[in-house]
Amino acid sequence: MALHLPKPRSTKPAQKTVGLDGLNVSVSTAATSGIEKSKSVKSGGLAGLTSKVSVRQIRTEIGKEGLRQAAVDAGRKPPSDRTLRRWAQQGRIPHPDVTERAQRRAAIERLGGIDAVAKKIGRSRSAVSRYRSGETNELRADAKKKLKNVKARDIMDRAGVLRPDGQPKKATIRVRGGVSVRNGSEEGYDYRVRTLDFANSDSPFSLDETRELAMALAGDDHARVVAILERHATMDYPENKGFDQYGDTFGFHFDSIESVHIDWT
Repeated sequence: MALHLPKPRSTKPAQKTVGLDGLNVSVSTAATSGIEKSKSVKSGGLAGLTSKVSVRQIRTEIGKEGLRQAAVDAGRKPPSDRTLRRWAQQGRIPHPDVTERAQRRAAIERLGGIDAVAKKIGRSRSAVSRYRSGETNELRADAKKKLKNVKARDIMDRAGVLRPDGQPKKATIRVRGGVSVRNGSEEGYDYRVRTLDFANSDSPFSLDETRELAMALAGDDHARVVAILERHATMDYPENKGFDQYGDTFGFHFDSIESVHIDWT
């Protein structure tokens, strides 16, 4: 592992997130994009850990009428059968507002329907109905957090990463990408590591880290995933000697991520 003289970073991190310690940290947009790309591949232990499902699955879960209603809720004309077939064939709905409402309808359906969701998050049936239609853009803070957690646990369960007691399985992780090191300044000192093999680490991911990582993956919070990986690389990775804190100016930071592989055991 070669160290080089300090040099300015070519690009600054662009996304803010909350790390495992509750601190606000910045992470690279290229790294978060790498997580998203890895999740689109049906391998590597990330398949199914997403709140966004395919148009085909949405159509199966809410039917043609559900998709039409999502379009109406967005203020658009009800799509024809031909249009719905085209959306499914292309794997996309060309209108973001319709996509959002269709994803909400499908998620609520997977959780048991409006009444079941209302009970789980402690809100009225009408409040959940307004949220589903997009009449209410967001639920109140407490209900929003409860819905996020309920959805994440459902996604984790469907993806097969939960044990019978509800705890996540152990995650052994390998990350391939570009890494730089900062030691008290934006310049820091910089080197590259092509692969961080957490799978063979003497300090595996803790239960708390595993749980938060799985929750972040299930909630499509890619920036938080990167922050969790960076913190573990900084504080616990055996090749790292000398860091006792992680933040914007200390520790391992991904400039980019090419792939992520997770084994859930």
